[in-house]
Amino acid sequence: MSQDTMDLTGLRVLVTGAAGGLGRAIAEAAHAAGAHLVLTTRTADSLPRAAAGLDGPPEVVTAVADVTNDAELAAAVKLATERLGGIDVLVNNAGVSGPVGPAWENGPAEWRHTLEVNLEGPLAACRAVLPGMIERGQGRVVTISSHAGHTRWPYVSAYSVSKAAVNKLTENLAIELLPHGITAFSYHPGMVNVGLGAPAGEDQDGDDPWRRRLSSWLDAQREAGRFAPLDAAVGNLLRLVRGDADPLTGRYLTYEDDIDALAAATGHV
Repeated sequence: MSQDTMDLTGLRVLVTGAAGGLGRAIAEAAHAAGAHLVLTTRTADSLPRAAAGLDGPPEVVTAVADVTNDAELAAAVKLATERLGGIDVLVNNAGVSGPVGPAWENGPAEWRHTLEVNLEGPLAACRAVLPGMIERGQGRVVTISSHAGHTRWPYVSAYSVSKAAVNKLTENLAIELLPHGITAFSYHPGMVNVGLGAPAGEDQDGDDPWRRRLSSWLDAQREAGRFAPLDAAVGNLLRLVRGDADPLTGRYLTYEDDIDALAAATGHV
């Protein structure tokens, strides 16, 4: 289903890391489909960029909320509740690529920070959002994952491990949330020309041989046609937001999946 026929009218969607890359693409598509938005960014400087051009209606609420800061996340959810009445869907998009190179050579602080942002960040956002969803008896949580967490990504180990942990966190959350009418998914959007997959620029010519190696590998994947079109990456995600995949709660899903067929196979469509 193309995004131009997607109807999210009335849904209240919180997107973390919404200032650029995939987060911005998700926000634009969800807004065009009729969703009210709560957009969070890590810094005040990036906040205007998150909402630029997204003139309401639907309404757009913005807030500074670093996913490693519980107080900022709680304040963002409080603001969203005051302005919109609550949040129906949480899209955990904020993340970092982490250190590159052999795991034992990575700086311990940077490795830990990757886990803090990519794994503990989504859980912190859940802590802020889920009480309201539980009170209303409905909601959805979609956390951006990666094929690197489903298999492996040598020399980008902190990122890979963090995404593998996100997949397992999602499986556990889905079972815990079943009695409350809330579904949870981890979602691989494919490699796209934004965020981590964006053209390397200075990394290609930098001093770090491992980042040069990563940039060259990404360029080769791009040239081989292995990158996903951004509209396909966002399109299937919006189907999760809308609820098409609710019978599949707990699953790791991708931009290539036939959501209708997978949901039908459960017998609970």
